[in-house]
Amino acid sequence: MVDRYVVRARIAKIRQYVALLRKIRRLADESAFVQDPLIYGNAERYLQLAIQALLDISNHIVADMNLDLPADNKELFDLLARHKVLPVRLAKRLAPMAGFRNILVHEYLEIDRHRVYRALKDDLGDFEKFITAVSKLL
Repeated sequence: MVDRYVVRARIAKIRQYVALLRKIRRLADESAFVQDPLIYGNAERYLQLAIQALLDISNHIVADMNLDLPADNKELFDLLARHKVLPVRLAKRLAPMAGFRNILVHEYLEIDRHRVYRALKDDLGDFEKFITAVSKLL
């Protein structure tokens, strides 16, 4: 059985990070966002942490359900979709986030700040959809 405490703790963090990301999004339009390191730096960090929490929860579920090990973090979401934990459409939207997290962590000198802004504008709702889906296991 999924450890409810582990999953709920990470869900709480995701909600906290998404709330902060929404606040950051309201601080500036795209052109101001990409020029202000205080704004985009915070956005990058909170996105990284929110995505990491998605990955942590997903890995926890995969281990708990004794599913096949995914080849990488992108495949993690596909695996959860195949086992009906996530809707397929959501899994397809989340998979690129795993790669984006790697860029945020490892390729920080080459981050496309316009891409970060688009994530704030277009992708934050996916975190809540993920929470709704995995909460059914609790």
